[in-house]
Amino acid sequence: MAEKNDSMKNRLKGKFRQIKKPDKERSSVRKDHSKRTAFFVWLLIIGMLFIATVSILLSINTRSTLNETNQSIVARENEEVKEEIPYASANEFLSSFVQEYINVPRESAALDERAKNIKEYMVFNEAFNDDRNPLYNLEGVSGTRTLETFNLFNIEDKGDMSLYQYKVTFKNQVEREVEKEVKKGKKKKVEIETEEEENTLLLNIPIIYENGLFSVSAIPYFTEVPSLAGNIEYEKEKIGLEEYKGSEKENIAVFMNTFFEKYSTESIEEMAYLMEEPKTLNGSFLFEEISDLLIYVDGENYKVFLQVMFRDELTNIQQVNQVEMTISKNGNNFYVEKLNYI
Repeated sequence: MAEKNDSMKNRLKGKFRQIKKPDKERSSVRKDHSKRTAFFVWLLIIGMLFIATVSILLSINTRSTLNETNQSIVARENEEVKEEIPYASANEFLSSFVQEYINVPRESAALDERAKNIKEYMVFNEAFNDDRNPLYNLEGVSGTRTLETFNLFNIEDKGDMSLYQYKVTFKNQVEREVEKEVKKGKKKKVEIETEEEENTLLLNIPIIYENGLFSVSAIPYFTEVPSLAGNIEYEKEKIGLEEYKGSEKENIAVFMNTFFEKYSTESIEEMAYLMEEPKTLNGSFLFEEISDLLIYVDGENYKVFLQVMFRDELTNIQQVNQVEMTISKNGNNFYVEKLNYI
């Protein structure tokens, strides 16, 4: 019975093996990946454009920074050159030139010597190497020019050259023969009269500088001396302090008189007992009086404004000054912390 059952099981297994499972049919519909592809392509393009834009901006910024750096370096170099210009040496060089240029003698030999000396100061080029240059040849000179005084007035920076301006005062002199009648009926007498005039002008001298040496780069020229006086509006700063009206006012006034009497006559050593920074006129003037005394409270000290008059003992010429002082008090004694002329 058992064998019969096993035989049946084997036959069923055989039949099951002969049955084939049908293959799954593949779907003929494919997924659409075009949108994803397009997205990545555009992303790539946008990324490339972004990188290119950033590169251009960085390039422009780098170039701009480089230009600014170069300009800064050039500016610093120019500043350094300007700072190194030895103005004192230039003034020394031109002081001799001014005297050679302004002084014009009448004699031919002296004029030739003047031309030779001036030539040494001029730049080396065809124009100033030519002895026929009008700077050297003063034709028809009938008088003399003599320098009286000169001083440096102003300096102007003209880029590759500098313009030095000197205020010069000089005298022109001409001698003329004048016939004068001595007595009636007699021959006239010839006398020589000297005509002279004094001028004050601005002498403008352009110069160049190289390797510690100077040269005059063009013929100097004269201009009028400009006025330096100006109508500049100016008001003193208002005093933001409370005016003192206490019992010490009279004592401060007495101290001011005593102080300026000593200030006008005593030594520095003596004034050290009365003030922080000792000053003195040491007898140059005599103290006369103070006026317009104003006293203010300045913390623990007093701020004092006044007008003080001194007078020269010999000529009686007066000297009036406005003074600002800071005064402290220690016990019964006053002490000048600061003194300023205003």
